[in-house]
Amino acid sequence: MTKERVCANGPTMSRRALLTALPASGVALALPAVTMADRPDPLVPLYREWRDARRTWLELADLPGNGDWDDPRSLAAEARENAAEEAMLTLKPTSLEGIGALAALAWLYVSPATTNPHEFAERAKSYDCRAVMALWKACTGKDGYPVT
Repeated sequence: MTKERVCANGPTMSRRALLTALPASGVALALPAVTMADRPDPLVPLYREWRDARRTWLELADLPGNGDWDDPRSLAAEARENAAEEAMLTLKPTSLEGIGALAALAWLYVSPATTNPHEFAERAKSYDCRAVMALWKACTGKDGYPVT
């Protein structure tokens, strides 16, 4: 039993031989390069919707008679926020902006729960906060805290 030798210009070719030969043939240069930037990121509009819904809810929270946040407009804003958040958590980002949006969402979960600026800054030095801030800063190029 003889073993047939695989040759790149012969009738049979292994995948390894084909992949090795492609760069030399220039075929790889002719293929369009598909990058993450070529596709719109599905998370970016969801992040904007989520942020807008949060702001709307916060504005409505101070309405007279809305102490239990049961005003229909508050409930609608909350539903929009929850739907956008859920969608953000199920989709895959395709850009740094999309990853930054997820970092901003993560910031909501780990950010210090205080309105005192000095206490906030001190608590923001925790490892979980610093990790989320580092991701957000790397993706957005912005300083400070993630925008939620």
